[in-house]
Amino acid sequence: MPAPLIPVETSPDLPTHADVVVIGGGIIGAFTAYYLAKRGMKVALVEKGRIGAEQSSRNWGWCRQQNRDARELPMATKSLELWSQFAAETGEQTGFTRCGLLYLSNNEKEIEAWARWGEFARSVNVETHMLTAQQAAERGRATGKPWKGGVYAPTDGIADPSRAAPAVARAIMALGSTVHQDCAVRGLETEGGRLSAVVTEKGTIRTRQAVLAAGAWASSFCRQYGIRFPQATIRQTVLRVSPPSEELPSALHTTQASMTRRFDGSYTLAISGRGRVDRRRSY
Repeated sequence: MPAPLIPVETSPDLPTHADVVVIGGGIIGAFTAYYLAKRGMKVALVEKGRIGAEQSSRNWGWCRQQNRDARELPMATKSLELWSQFAAETGEQTGFTRCGLLYLSNNEKEIEAWARWGEFARSVNVETHMLTAQQAAERGRATGKPWKGGVYAPTDGIADPSRAAPAVARAIMALGSTVHQDCAVRGLETEGGRLSAVVTEKGTIRTRQAVLAAGAWASSFCRQYGIRFPQATIRQTVLRVSPPSEELPSALHTTQASMTRRFDGSYTLAISGRGRVDRRRSY
């Protein structure tokens, strides 16, 4: 089970108008609303349940550059800067820390692939270090296993899913915009072929702009308007374990298991790469 979600008290009443309505209060929707509000826009963030309570409360929380596709690496690098900047701007705690990410392996082809990526990373000034068998064994001594090699990315880090989205929601309200929980969006209204309002179960918000950040629910929302949004829902089991008696890496990946330390010292543990496509909700 995930770490207990940090509750956030949100806006009691819907606004009649907004410059932008953001649909979905996970980490993507929350940060989208925050940066729009920073630009001086009046934003309404609307969530059908609780802020950050679905997939955004259960993920590993890794904020990484390591092993990214070259096309997405600049965005990943910028995101790390923004995580640090957000804390400095708002004083809110998301659990973000550049603790470093550790990968260990006994698969020589995998290690070779990491080494090739490392050569590319250094060419774009991203810090990453290949580990010898001895170095991997030392960093991974808590596993009790020998390793042929590994890679360590010291400037990558983690954020705490149970804290991040609620922290951003508080920052949104501090900027004068609004956040609404237990308020599902039912549909959209148009005038002259253009968006005119977002209809929720608690009322209608007049707006000319909306952002859909509904995560796993985005496909079903789009489908009512004849829009096909290909998306697969992947189910994976994770465990939350109590703080261990010995020190473990803050973020560790092997082919067998991956783990991440949470803000309270507990760990999220998962089987690496093991997931099941939920065909009933894949469109």
